[in-house]
Amino acid sequence: MVVKSSKSQGKPQKQGNIFDAFAKQMLGQILMFVDFLLYYADKKFVAEISLKKIQPAPTHYFGKTGKERIADLVFQCFLKDGGGDQMAIIVFEHQSKRLKEIPFKLLKIASAIWEGEKKDGRKILSAPYFLVLRTGKTRLKQKPPKLSASFPKGRDGKPVGSNVEVEYDVVDLPAWDFDELVGGPELRLTLGMLHKMAGGNIDDLPAALRPLLEIANTEKRIDLAKDVMPFAAQVFAAHDRRLDDEQMDEILKPIFKGKERAMIKTIFEEKYDAGVTVGKAEAILIVLRERFKKVPKATENAIRQLRDPVALDSWTAYAASCQSMDEFAAALK
Repeated sequence: MVVKSSKSQGKPQKQGNIFDAFAKQMLGQILMFVDFLLYYADKKFVAEISLKKIQPAPTHYFGKTGKERIADLVFQCFLKDGGGDQMAIIVFEHQSKRLKEIPFKLLKIASAIWEGEKKDGRKILSAPYFLVLRTGKTRLKQKPPKLSASFPKGRDGKPVGSNVEVEYDVVDLPAWDFDELVGGPELRLTLGMLHKMAGGNIDDLPAALRPLLEIANTEKRIDLAKDVMPFAAQVFAAHDRRLDDEQMDEILKPIFKGKERAMIKTIFEEKYDAGVTVGKAEAILIVLRERFKKVPKATENAIRQLRDPVALDSWTAYAASCQSMDEFAAALK
């Protein structure tokens, strides 16, 4: 199931894991995730599960540290008539690329879940439901890739041998018109921020904040603003721009009163330097991936540890001029 709609306006200049982190932070809240399911998941699946019993999946299904699910949100959804024994696993995958590797990744996740459940002595394994939220630079122009596409073909043009296909649904966010976003105000705020920031329309930030006006509870409205503004600052920084104090005042003026606005701005300024650092680190990684395709994990971690904005600027320039990934990694040590 690919959600279709008209093209979004504008294309992102740069992207990075700041989008993954924001998606996980916001949609990791169970109530918001339930809202997401209600509006964007397969209706047949939603009809089978008890929305009141959704809970995070056990971490040990994904290894001792759970690192395998950094960019994923995995929940257990008890079936309405399953008596608590049979569960369905939803994997939320925030994916910005063409989805070529998705079937392999989902099969790996399902295998990890089943292996963990077998060790736990479960006789009825979880039935996985995979939902991919894609925030790429352009909309997905072909059908989501299948696992069998990577297998050899016989004389009839069909994959040879036996294979297990991985089924998944795709919500292709950049292809949507902004006004087509549905759900409660918190969900539309989250998806709207991803839409505007990942879509490259960062000057439309005020429009993305409109759902805040629907939230009557002032404290909740402020808390949500405190969650989304640092993310916006990181995206601005990744585009080599600063979300400054004057802009903040203009953006927040239609939504908050003087004291509330001042409080958010103060908190924002305290977090801004950290946001700039993250944004600059993401910019370095983007340059390296564009030039050398893959960045070793150790090098990526070392880049994320850098804190000096001036040094980060120097490393960005070096990332654009070095001759190889090995040369950059050696200089970083």
